[in-house]
This record gives sequence, structure tokens and C-alpha cells, in this order.
Amino acid sequence: MKVAIIPVDTLIYQKLKEDVGSPVVKRMMGQVSFRTELIQPVPNDKEVIRKILARVADAGIADLVLTIGGIGCRENDWVPEATKAIIEKEIPGMAEAMRLYMVRTRKRAMLTRGVAGIRRNTLIVNLPGSPKVIKECLEYILPEIVYTVEVLLGEHDDINE
Repeated sequence: MKVAIIPVDTLIYQKLKEDVGSPVVKRMMGQVSFRTELIQPVPNDKEVIRKILARVADAGIADLVLTIGGIGCRENDWVPEATKAIIEKEIPGMAEAMRLYMVRTRKRAMLTRGVAGIRRNTLIVNLPGSPKVIKECLEYILPEIVYTVEVLLGEHDDINE
């Protein structure tokens, strides 16, 4: 299974800030046999985010795309809108589960707006920007991510197995 990691941060994109989230994601995904095909920082630009997500899914570059950051309430947080613009099927339970899990220890997690969905046969999930919170969220939903990608790859017949 293949994964693409898309950190959304203009300063990381401009190489003015270190990308500390992608190594966490890459390591965790490697533990469940995902091969990282692409790590592509992008600026906080709705259209750029939309284009890279669509391109990765449409070209079959990855079975899973994980975005990092850009899901808050700041003026330039456009990841959920860009994701919703290109997905064909939303999976609200995945994003809701992450929020519910995070809000137990971080009340402000209720302000995150990340989404999850499918375009073609690619699962796209918006993760928060903090490496610690990324790790916690992935630990919580990773079995469902793996299962969903396996369903998309035809390895399971029914999501209710």
C-alpha cells in the first residue's frame, strides 16, 4: 500500500521552517506496511492544495493521502475546503472520531475542521499539524485507515465485516 504525505504550511514549503510532522507520519505508516511514495509540502493556498490532492489521487500515486495541518480556524486554513472540493465520497466518521478522541485532553480540538473522504480509489485524511497530536490521532484511527484502504483495493467485500 502506498501513502503520500502532504504538509500544508507555507513556511515549510518555502524551506523556512522544518517539517516535523512528515517523519512522524512516515514512521507510523511504515509500521503498518505503507510505503511512502511522496512527501510534498505545499503552501496554504486552497487551489494549490486542491490540485495536489486531485493529482495524487487521479494519477494513482498513492492509495492514501495524509495532509498535515491547515485544519484550524485561521484565515489561511483551507485544507478541509480543498479536500471537500475534490472528494467523491466523504467519510465523516473518521474525522469525527479524531475530534472526539482529541477533545478528551484538548478542549480546543473541537475547533478542528479536518475531513476524510475518497476520490477514485484513494483515501484522503486531514491530520492536525502538531507531531504529538498527529501520533495520537494516527494511533487511534490507523486500524480503520488500513481497513478502508484494503476495501478500496478490493481486499474486503463489506465495510461491516
